[in-house]
Amino acid sequence: MEQRLAAYYNEAVRCIRCGLCQGVCPVFGVLRTEGAVARGKVQLAKALAEGTLAPSATMRERLFRCLDCNACVQSCPSGVKVTDLLAAAKGELARAHLLPDGLAQLETTIARTRNILGEANAERLMWSEGLPEPLAAGSPSPAGQSATGEQPAAQPAPAEVALFVGCLASFYPLAYGIPQAFWQLLQLAGVQTTVLGGEEWCCGFPLLGAGLVDRAQELATHNVAQVRALGVPAIVTTCPSCYHTWRDVYPELAGEPLGFAVLHSTQLLEELIAAGRLRPRGLEPLVVTYHDPCDLGRKSAVYDAPRRLLASIPGVTLVEMARSRENAMCCGGGGNLETVDADLSTTIARQRLAQAEEVGAQVLVSACQQCKRTLFGAAKRARSRLKVLDVTELLWQAMEG
Repeated sequence: MEQRLAAYYNEAVRCIRCGLCQGVCPVFGVLRTEGAVARGKVQLAKALAEGTLAPSATMRERLFRCLDCNACVQSCPSGVKVTDLLAAAKGELARAHLLPDGLAQLETTIARTRNILGEANAERLMWSEGLPEPLAAGSPSPAGQSATGEQPAAQPAPAEVALFVGCLASFYPLAYGIPQAFWQLLQLAGVQTTVLGGEEWCCGFPLLGAGLVDRAQELATHNVAQVRALGVPAIVTTCPSCYHTWRDVYPELAGEPLGFAVLHSTQLLEELIAAGRLRPRGLEPLVVTYHDPCDLGRKSAVYDAPRRLLASIPGVTLVEMARSRENAMCCGGGGNLETVDADLSTTIARQRLAQAEEVGAQVLVSACQQCKRTLFGAAKRARSRLKVLDVTELLWQAMEG
């Protein structure tokens, strides 16, 4: 038995099969089968650990059709660490060469290009081409330099933070507006900021979700070394998956504290507004609802910072969906599900969009580039009039008045 799976065997036997996970699992809500819900998946993992069942294509189909959204963990009265247990079981399947084809291709792509989209990694600053002064392509932009990379005459101030952009916002045009807005907010607040440019590698989150811990270890080691070399006191990211990975997984992979703080963009922006370094001018009256990203909410317990940002914008009224905060429904874009079953991911996204439409919001706001991408796609397919934005984008609009 694989060592990591054996370590979580006791988690599997703690499952009392109560079925409370059924009521919160978006995948079960669509498929309505025992193999789709945590209770069934845990029993498969237990059988795999015991050797009662061998790795198989059927087991692969059951275990990988999951959002890794932690809703089952949140509702479990026994406190079973379902996500960790299933990641270990998926690792067993990967070693048996039973990764879903899409994830096997993703593993190869990340190994080859250091990002999930297969782009030239030196082009990680493509998103900045939409800024008034783009950053130097393919290289870090040290704090105190101009956006074109020219050294100022005065000695530059040390960087306060390093911005870890993430794969999606670096290469996917729909998400470019998020780092663009965040970068400009930091500049407006006078925060000396640096980036890794081409030395930023995928954080490894998709590989961890597929049970490929060893593959993720290489990425983690590189990224931590690069940030330490910058000597910054903190790293900040707009991506909840990157945030969760850096804050909660990297110290475990490194076997020691990172030596710098890890922040999500909403936390830093909240601090800047509280300190008076950012003062939103406001917007025309606007009703918004907020979607809690799974990796920022249930996995990282960051619920209030995004809501306080919205409350700081004059003219904005926040209305909550029926499922919010700890009980929020996944957008459908979590856990590599889109790679494994795109139709199922799309169905779940449409259900979440409908929940936002029900409260009469004009704008659906989240704090995650993947959530924006998934929900924007759902709104487009449904021809919904609901706009989908990241909270950083809405705040930047409010700064411009």
